[in-house]
Amino acid sequence: MSGSDSRLQPAPDATAFDYALAIAKAGSIAFPFLGAGVTLFDLVTAPLRGKRLNDWCEELRLRLNELAERVDGLTPEAMATNEAFVSAFAQATQAALKTHDTEKLEALRNAVLNVAAGSAPGEDLQSIFLNLIDSLTPLHLHLLTQFRLQVPVKILEAPSWLKEDVCSQAAKELLDRGLLGGTSRLIVPNRDQLILGENGAYTFHAGPTPFGNQFLLFIAKPEVKK
Repeated sequence: MSGSDSRLQPAPDATAFDYALAIAKAGSIAFPFLGAGVTLFDLVTAPLRGKRLNDWCEELRLRLNELAERVDGLTPEAMATNEAFVSAFAQATQAALKTHDTEKLEALRNAVLNVAAGSAPGEDLQSIFLNLIDSLTPLHLHLLTQFRLQVPVKILEAPSWLKEDVCSQAAKELLDRGLLGGTSRLIVPNRDQLILGENGAYTFHAGPTPFGNQFLLFIAKPEVKK
């Protein structure tokens, strides 16, 4: 795409209200977690909360403009009338306003971009996956990626998050949510031995399920061919 009129325009001020209206037609979107009757307009008029929304929207605007250069027909008008995109944008925005974690914000942005690019799963799974991003921690996201790699990690060289005492519990939670399973469909992983630290290395005795792999694709940067 080319030409300034076909790009998502930045917000004229720190509230990002005009941007949110243009991209999602979301002037009446309610944020239930803030209380009944609270609308997007109410939210962005609060300076501190508005700044977090502005940062989220502005970064997403830049990413969408970049994506639009590679996806035919991805215009502001097309996105504003795309029901799946509007729903994903609204749900991801609610989650983004509740976190400062860069990993979760990146996952949420990538999710919205995948919906915009048409590379996301069905709408039910989109909503389930967005809820998962909201409820999981950065540790969960790191761990799920590490389980996919299936590569032993030397304990002395392991990142700090892998040395945390809660790693074992986080791995069990990934198993309980259906994101992890046995490396073979015939093997049920031992809940207490998902991560083992022995012989100077951490080893991983489970792998992402098909559901888990779909989730990882959903939160990864879209791969769109020009």
